[in-house]
Amino acid sequence: MNILLISVVFPFPIEDGGKVGTHKMIENLRDKHQITLLVPESRPENMRELKRLWPNVNIVTFANPPCDAKEHIVKKILKSIRGNKKPTKEQLFKQSMLLQTTDLVNLHFADFLKVLLEITANNDFDLIQVEFIDLAPVIHFLPEKPKKIFVHHEIRHRRMRLEYQTLHNHSKEDLWRIENIQVLEIGLLNKYDKVICLTEIDKEFLREDGVIESKLEVSPLPVVISEHPVNRPFVFQNKLVFLGPEVHFPNLDAVDWFLTNCWEKLQKIFPDLVFEIVGKWNEKTIESYQNYKNVKFMGFVDDLSEVMTGAIMVVPLRIGSGMRMKILEGVSWHVPVVSTPVGAEGLPMFHGQNCFLSTTPFDFVASIEALATDTDLQNKFIEGSRELIKSGFSIEDCIQKRENIFNSIV
Repeated sequence: MNILLISVVFPFPIEDGGKVGTHKMIENLRDKHQITLLVPESRPENMRELKRLWPNVNIVTFANPPCDAKEHIVKKILKSIRGNKKPTKEQLFKQSMLLQTTDLVNLHFADFLKVLLEITANNDFDLIQVEFIDLAPVIHFLPEKPKKIFVHHEIRHRRMRLEYQTLHNHSKEDLWRIENIQVLEIGLLNKYDKVICLTEIDKEFLREDGVIESKLEVSPLPVVISEHPVNRPFVFQNKLVFLGPEVHFPNLDAVDWFLTNCWEKLQKIFPDLVFEIVGKWNEKTIESYQNYKNVKFMGFVDDLSEVMTGAIMVVPLRIGSGMRMKILEGVSWHVPVVSTPVGAEGLPMFHGQNCFLSTTPFDFVASIEALATDTDLQNKFIEGSRELIKSGFSIEDCIQKRENIFNSIV
């Protein structure tokens, strides 16, 4: 097939969960199909490397929005904070929430439509696949003939509701935004021929919210679970690890919740316990947590083997939708997992069988204590999660599911 893939993610370098699955999916589709990839521009060196890796993919880019666009939104939010008092942490965090910054109406990429219309005018595509809700409105400008698939990585209005629930100060204005985004989001999805969800639970959420059931399909992103000696056998080295960059707000909320509510209690039980946070984090944010003992911000780590050796993965997410690639990454490195239910949502992770799922700070601390002191339980979780993940998230399984969807509508 001649396929046009449109995404807001430039899939290189592979430095976060969103890029991991997208990269692996395209990597395994490109030899079977003629792929044109339309994505935001990236650094020249990233473009050169991706073209080297994918010589048979036609990579076309459009311009990113000007850097002052986000600054304008932040200034507007800060201006709304009355008085000259120092803003609270909640007010500062709200700047990064989609609850405040999401917008499915305005066109964020200046030359996007121009580039898109040129591509579709000069190519006879069999299928067009659009990814991420920010670009869903492009459905109004796509040619009529080819079938159109939307891949929904994260239900926007659901994430906004979860953000809203973390706030102490609720407002009717926030609910206004959530309700209107939901109506717009569902309406856009129903204009596509198929809507691909990454998990069964997201499919059910969308069906309940009004997406036509016959349009809904489930096709997860793949994870590579290779055989390697890391953590074979697993020996706990008094270390916890979290994967994820600050730019994705649910990660910031998760780390802050964990440090604020759990870390001091854990330090009393395990004085030498270390918490390593992998991913790009702002220096000001890192500085704000400098009083927490044994907390290390590792930055981007090219080789995770050293970080993962002897570590328990914690996933204290309170906000999210779609697939949590960080848990799949943890499973591939043979580490046991303690997560919130939201953090493991949509994955075959079951409390007490192959992980601990805890909601309150008390339960989260108790779960880590129990796991850190029980070698048999550590290995039970590692083996149990590995077998479950292998059964449905291998590259072969995931690519075949996506191929089946393509063939069913073309």
